[in-house]
Amino acid sequence: MKGNFLRFKKRLMGQRIARAVMIGVASGAAVGGILLILSKLALIGPEPIFSLYIGIGVMLIVGGFAFLFGGRSDMAIARELDRKFGLKARVETMLEYNGEESDMLEMQRQDTEQKLAEIPTGAYKFNKLWIYILAIVLSLAIVGVGVVVKNMRDYIPPEEVEPFKLSALQEVGLTELIRYVETSRMEDEFKTPMVEELNSLLDDLKRIDTMPDMQAALTKSMAVLLDITYNSSTSTEMLDALWDTGDVHLRYLAKVLDSSTTQSADWGDFAEKLAEYIGILMGDEETDENATVGAARVKWAIDSMMINLDVALRSSGLDESDEMYVAVNNLFTRPIVGLASVKLQMDYLSDEEARGVLTNSFEIMKDDTFAAIDLNRANAAVGEYAMTRLASLFAAPLPEFERPEFVKKNLSVDGSQGSAGNDDDENKPGGGGIGPGATFGSDDLVLNPLTGEYVTYGELIHTYYTIMYERLDSDLYTEEQKQMIIKYFDLLFAGIEDEEGK
Repeated sequence: MKGNFLRFKKRLMGQRIARAVMIGVASGAAVGGILLILSKLALIGPEPIFSLYIGIGVMLIVGGFAFLFGGRSDMAIARELDRKFGLKARVETMLEYNGEESDMLEMQRQDTEQKLAEIPTGAYKFNKLWIYILAIVLSLAIVGVGVVVKNMRDYIPPEEVEPFKLSALQEVGLTELIRYVETSRMEDEFKTPMVEELNSLLDDLKRIDTMPDMQAALTKSMAVLLDITYNSSTSTEMLDALWDTGDVHLRYLAKVLDSSTTQSADWGDFAEKLAEYIGILMGDEETDENATVGAARVKWAIDSMMINLDVALRSSGLDESDEMYVAVNNLFTRPIVGLASVKLQMDYLSDEEARGVLTNSFEIMKDDTFAAIDLNRANAAVGEYAMTRLASLFAAPLPEFERPEFVKKNLSVDGSQGSAGNDDDENKPGGGGIGPGATFGSDDLVLNPLTGEYVTYGELIHTYYTIMYERLDSDLYTEEQKQMIIKYFDLLFAGIEDEEGK
C-alpha cells in the first residue's frame, strides 16, 4: 500500500475521530441539558449536579460507539477516492491486486500514485460537517437554557396571605358577648379585665386585614381570657386537694362540692348530693354485716377527715380568706354545727339521733357552702362561655377547661375508672363543655378558616402555634402576656396528649 493512499486514510481516521467526538458531545450535552432543566424545575428527583455526570457518561458511551461503528474498510475508502476525484477505479484496482507483481500492475500502481499525489489532502473534505456543528450548537443551547433557568428546587413560593375582614355577623356576635359578660354574675375584679380584653379584641379585629394577624390577636385574647377564668375560680384547687388526701369521705365530699360539669351550680342537685353524703357518712349502703354504721361510723369518718383536713387546706394553696377555703373549713370548724362539734355528740346519740344532728348541721351550713360553689361556678362559666363563643365565631381552637382531676379522668372514690355513662364524662376532652360549639383538646375535625376545609384539631393548633411562635420572638407582647399565651397553648396540646396517651 503506497504512501499517498495512506495519507488519505489518515485523513479519514482524523475525520472519524472528530465525528465521534462531535456526536458524543452533542448527545451528552443534549441529555445533560434536558436533565438539568428537569432537575432545576423540580420535575425529577436527582440534584442538578447529577446532570453533569450523566451528560459526561452519555458523551463517552455514544462517542465510543460512534467511533467503533464509524470505521470503513480500505476498499470502501478506495471506491470513495475513485468516485470523488474521478480516478476511474484506479485506487480500487491498486488495492485489489496489491499482493500481486507484474509489469502491468506496477505501471498501474505508479499511475495511481501519481494521480493521488496531484490531489491535496485537504480536498478530502468532511462530509456534511454542518449537521454535526448544528447538533452541537443546539445541544449547547439546551445546556445554556438549563444553566439560566431558575432553580425551583429551593424555591419557596411567596406566602399568600389570606385576607380577613370582620364580618357583620362576627361583629354582632362579639358585641353581644361583651354585653353578656358585662351583665353576668361574674365578680367585678374578673369581669372588668375580661370586658376590657374583649373590647380591645373587637377594636383590633376592625382594623386587622389578614388572617394570620386575626389569628394572632385572637390567640392573645384567648390566652388572657383563659388566665382570668382560671384565677376567677378556686374550686378545682380545693377539690383536687381534698381528693389527693386519699380519704374516702373527703373524696365523697369533693364530689358533693363539684359543679364543674354544669354551666351553673344547681341548688336542687347540691341538696340531693348532700343527702346522699349524709347516708354515706351513716353507712347506709354498707353490705358488710361487721361494718361500723350509724353514730359510731359518723364519729370515725369525721375523725379520719379531720386528720387529713389541714393537709388538704394547705396543699390547696388558697388564701384563708378564699370563699372555697372558708366554706370547706367551716364545714368542720364552725362552732356548734361544724362536723368537729357534731363528732363530740356521737357518743351520746342513737343512730337516728345522730342522723338528725348530722342532717341539721348540713342544713344550717349548706347555704354558705352553696354560695361559695355557686360564685366559683358562675365566674368560671362566664369565662368558659366567652372563650367558647369566640372559638365558634372565628373557628379557633379551644383549650381544655380547668376541671378537677377526678372529673377529667372520671374516677370513683376508690381511684378506679368510673362507668362510661357517668355524667363526669361530659367534660372529658372532646366532650363539649359549656355551651354550643365547645371543643376541648382532642383530635376531632374542625374548620380551618384559612382553607375552608375540615382538618384535625391538632393540625389547626399547629397552624396557630406557628403564627404565635413568630410573634413571641417579637416585642408585640409583654412578658406576662407571653406567659399567658404559652400556658394557653400548653392546654391546647394537653388534650391531644391525653388522647394519645390512652
